[in-house]
Amino acid sequence: MLNVEEIKGHIVFDCDGTLISSQEGIIKGLQQLLSEVLKREVPRSEVVDKYTADMHDLAWRFGLNISDETIRDALFKRWIEISNQDQLKYVLFDEMKDLLIKLIESGYRLYVWTARDRMSTISILKSLDVVKFFYEFRCLDDTIPKPHPKGLQEMLPGVDKSKVIMIGDSITDIQGAKEFGCKSIAALWCTHVNEDYLNDAGPNFKAKTPSECLEIIEREIK
Repeated sequence: MLNVEEIKGHIVFDCDGTLISSQEGIIKGLQQLLSEVLKREVPRSEVVDKYTADMHDLAWRFGLNISDETIRDALFKRWIEISNQDQLKYVLFDEMKDLLIKLIESGYRLYVWTARDRMSTISILKSLDVVKFFYEFRCLDDTIPKPHPKGLQEMLPGVDKSKVIMIGDSITDIQGAKEFGCKSIAALWCTHVNEDYLNDAGPNFKAKTPSECLEIIEREIK
């Protein structure tokens, strides 16, 4: 465990699409969720066509009004239940474990900020033998959802924001980092990521592989 004075910087990771390859599991889970909510069979092709990592935007694309708190809470609660199903399988992206190890060895403290619920986040990362690398987590059921920066504010109180970098594959990751006041890296290694969509959010950097992040981090955090 690093002492505070030994910490070189703070690196925050999104989970799905950044740490773990979960697209097919998510698509399958969303098919189930949306079929239940819309009371019709939602085909995989429709979920893929309308997919976005931002749950609010996704709901809007399917004609769901989640400005109503009761509807929103019910939708998120059911999504948490579905996300915890055993049949939704996840794997680490290539190079990701090596990146985490190198960051830890270089003196960085690592965090997870995700739109996934805490139970499934911890369970998945534990099964992949990487949960031990992370100092703290903020998940869907812990705090105000992204892009509101409260999750970052809670994990990183009083930290020099020039020493913080957020890595994520969604527009809400980039927006949240901006709201918090730290730099961001757009993670482009997921095959379903929309680079143009992320460009509109204005990330500070882009990386096509996890290993590219290390060079960026070492250059930017002195």
